[in-house]
Amino acid sequence: MPDVFVSYSGKDKERAESLSKPLTDAGLDVFRAPLSVSPGERWDEIILKKLKTSPCVLFLASKASCASPVVQQEVGVALGAHKNLVPIVWDMDPSKLPGWVRNVQALDLRNTSLVGAREQLLKIAERIKANKLKGVLIAALVIAVILYVTCKQ
Repeated sequence: MPDVFVSYSGKDKERAESLSKPLTDAGLDVFRAPLSVSPGERWDEIILKKLKTSPCVLFLASKASCASPVVQQEVGVALGAHKNLVPIVWDMDPSKLPGWVRNVQALDLRNTSLVGAREQLLKIAERIKANKLKGVLIAALVIAVILYVTCKQ
């Protein structure tokens, strides 16, 4: 299960690579098609599976991705599944985001250096890791309670 699903237009491939790097450097499993799709896998099946199992979706919200029907579908699935969606803008004002995502706080990188962008993404990575750890601790607690109850009987 990937920690982060990156939704972007193929026209933004280089930007997707640079914005994904701090997340992978922080130890997160990042899904980014086509890089994360193995030869022979069906795109529609693997993308939907990874999107459904990723707790966080980064929407690289460029002008190109906002116009992409595929990206719109991915973001629609993320919103419908109540995923932690983070729009990231760099070539447009956040107020220009499509209506279906305009009410989600965007990370605005328009006037940010590469170092500043990396710092912001590392903060997101830390939040994702903290949520992941919390989920693991809750699962361990549930298992411990089940084992306790089972052993007591």
